[in-house]
Amino acid sequence: MPAPRILILGATGGLGRALHRHFAASFETTSWGRAELDFERPETIAAALASQKFEVLLNAAGMTSPDVCEVEPERAFLANAVAPQILAECCEARGARMFHFSTDYVFSGKERDLWIEADETVPVNIYGRTKLAGEQTVLKASPGALVARVSWLFGPVKPSHPDSIIQRALQADDLSAVADKISVPTSNTDICGWIEQLIVRHPTTSGVLHLCNSGVASWHSWAEAALTIAARLEVPVKTTTVKPIELASLTQLKAPRPLMTVMSNAKLQSLLGGEIRNWYDALEEYLVQKYQPQ
Repeated sequence: MPAPRILILGATGGLGRALHRHFAASFETTSWGRAELDFERPETIAAALASQKFEVLLNAAGMTSPDVCEVEPERAFLANAVAPQILAECCEARGARMFHFSTDYVFSGKERDLWIEADETVPVNIYGRTKLAGEQTVLKASPGALVARVSWLFGPVKPSHPDSIIQRALQADDLSAVADKISVPTSNTDICGWIEQLIVRHPTTSGVLHLCNSGVASWHSWAEAALTIAARLEVPVKTTTVKPIELASLTQLKAPRPLMTVMSNAKLQSLLGGEIRNWYDALEEYLVQKYQPQ
């Protein structure tokens, strides 16, 4: 079987850029950003896709800022629910396989156990509601699609929480981060590898699947882990200590956030037949590559 041609949407985002870098090395890959496909103009989507040859579509596009979604719900619904539905309809019509990226924010955050794929989804903000609507419309339009829920992404192609905390620590020693919000930091690099395995080795896998590293973290523990690793790599950070604060103290946030959204990756681990590494190990590898390149 020849390698499938891949179309990646969301080319300017961290995940989209990571996917392009990964797949362009071995697959015929095309990546589109908003300039090529504007989700806020859903009437243009079908014609744009009809002009492109692909067998696999990776949709990493959408409106991802909870605060922007909260104040602009109509735009969020277009980007996160309406556009994905049209993408799924187009993929179904042409026999292409669709991977649609979703979020841990579909959960309420009120439970204390690991969330599994079949658990009830009760989002607490517009972002989560529109992403959940996208999941549902995608799977209804294309039952063979795969909805990949991800959380707290980091990696080499776009700065994220560990990068920003290290940059702040280069300038100051008075740092703080939220300690009562808990999830799983996840490596974009690892996600790319999992997606490739799902494309090549599991061509019929569909439905909802949690794509996240193992372990648990808060924004606070994630920040301190990044600083500890950076200090060990002799990055001149002024501190490795971060003051823990509560999410409720961030009164500038417009959208409520779920507190506990740690997803189980047991289904992914069983499917791929190997252990999914801890987020700390993935973070350490990323920071070593960033600060001590060979």
